[in-house]
Amino acid sequence: MQIDNKTTLFKIAISRDKLTASIYSLANCDYIDKDEIYKVLKSEGITFGVKDQEINNFSLYPTRETVVIAEGNPPLPGKDGYMEVLFSKAPRDIPDNEIDAIDFRETSNIVSVEAETQLVEVYPPVFGIEGLAVTGEVLPAPKPRVITLKAGKGVKLNEEGSKAFALVNGRPWIKDAGLTKVINCDPIYVHNSDVDIKTGNLRFIGDVKITGNVCEAMEVHVTGNVEVQGIVTMARIVSGGKLTIYGNAISSRLRAGIIFPGAKKLGFMFADINTELQNLNTALEQLSKMKVIDFSVVDFGRVVLGLLDSRFKNIRPLIKNIQTFLGNKPSTDIPIEIVQTIGMLSCFTGLKPLNKEMFDEVIVEVEDILNTLNKNNENYGGSINVKSALSCIIQSSGNVSVTGQGCVNTNITSGGNVSIRGSFKGGEILSEGHVDINELGSNLGAPPVVRVAAKSTVKVRKAYEGSIIQVGKRRVTLTREMDLFRARLNNEDQLEIF
Repeated sequence: MQIDNKTTLFKIAISRDKLTASIYSLANCDYIDKDEIYKVLKSEGITFGVKDQEINNFSLYPTRETVVIAEGNPPLPGKDGYMEVLFSKAPRDIPDNEIDAIDFRETSNIVSVEAETQLVEVYPPVFGIEGLAVTGEVLPAPKPRVITLKAGKGVKLNEEGSKAFALVNGRPWIKDAGLTKVINCDPIYVHNSDVDIKTGNLRFIGDVKITGNVCEAMEVHVTGNVEVQGIVTMARIVSGGKLTIYGNAISSRLRAGIIFPGAKKLGFMFADINTELQNLNTALEQLSKMKVIDFSVVDFGRVVLGLLDSRFKNIRPLIKNIQTFLGNKPSTDIPIEIVQTIGMLSCFTGLKPLNKEMFDEVIVEVEDILNTLNKNNENYGGSINVKSALSCIIQSSGNVSVTGQGCVNTNITSGGNVSIRGSFKGGEILSEGHVDINELGSNLGAPPVVRVAAKSTVKVRKAYEGSIIQVGKRRVTLTREMDLFRARLNNEDQLEIF
């Protein structure tokens, strides 16, 4: 916008954003009355940011060049709202000097989370500051963008709608709908290929369906159910729930549910230790509360060791028993978090320094392990269903079912029942439930062994000479080929075959 004065000696122009007003001379002259300039400014409503010094200079020395004589305050922009993704897992950059040491089986980058895990958080925008035009008008600041969360499948929002949490174990993902972000968590991950060196080992919190094979030297670790539509060869699969393999398993290790034998016994041992440690903790709190001992002066570790020698003499023997139990198990059979917790218990033997922080940490870790073991003991969802198995190790907290030709040189440990529709040749079955086998043993190779709990029954439709059957502590080796029979203990605790 331009304004001419009456004598057309000068023009005043207001910028489009109304943040500046400029003046310039239309003709060569030696002087312009500044009162005339102020009069034009007033008539056009230019009231803010007027630069008196610049007007005075222009009045004395008019110029055809543009001179800014009024300047407003521009609006200050705010900051857009934004979303922080808390489950992103970018692959780590590998230094050149570590290339040779890479285990390419551990290059999978599938993201999974546990239920109640926070997935994202949105932060509100910061609004800008309004500006002021040279005409005195208020100039609004640009409106910042506001991110809105929407809960999709398997997700919940907090009351404010600013945080999203997983309702289930699974794979989180985000649907981007402009300024609206839909957060989802799928409990099932479908792996549409083989698990091989190209994909890397598969580790997932939730359920997994594998449409291909699990190849040599690969591992699958899943907290939920696992379904493999292909075959498993020289691989390792660990499932927190049901493990179903529609093909054959060859030279592989399969686990489901409680992922190691002896977990029940270990649960009882941890329960005893947890009870003693909770009582010890209560005693320490009472000593502190009653001001019998000032832990700011007296060494905390010495007080604990003193109580272990006097009032809590059972703790050290319990720890020794659990350490002995661990020493009798293959290291690959015990989850690493349990091994680490048992290692932490050595602080009560006096071989390691003990302070309050370490004591509290041990209390929490023991309780967490106990809760995990109890959860698995109460929920016998773990089971294994496989077509056939050759030279495999099968461990399940629940039932084991072999639906095809059967097993050869395979060891089965089951917390439930074992069903072999085909034959079981070589190897050993250790079951806490009943065992049902179509054909046991063969004319060649090592004889198979079937061991069940004292209250369980073994049912065999055909068994070859040399097959070994044990119920409770009673064992028998078959001296001849036998057709349909059952084996169990009678009321006199004697093994009977009928």
